Amino acid sequence: MTDSEKLNLIITEIQGMKTDMQDMKTDMQDMKTDMQDMKTDMQDMKIDMQGMNSRIDNLELHMKQMERNLKNEIHKECALVLDEVERVHRILDEHKSDKKAHSA
Repeated sequence: MTDSEKLNLIITEIQGMKTDMQDMKTDMQDMKTDMQDMKTDMQDMKIDMQGMNSRIDNLELHMKQMERNLKNEIHKECALVLDEVERVHRILDEHKSDKKAHSA
């Protein structure tokens, strides 16, 4: 192989290496873009999760409030029932004590 052929071979190899390095650079830039896109997606997911957490917190608060309201309503209803039972007992006691009420 002549010196000229050797030189041409070296130049061809260097050009191939240069092309390979440019391809690698392009691939790395593409990867960088992909990573930035992933970072953006992750930030969006984080914001979405924070929003979901906030909504869940609001739901929990609303449920606790409803529970308190329902308990209060149940207590009121129970008190009304007990008051009515006491009223009926008083009527029955008065009726039992009135000996003339059922005399024939």
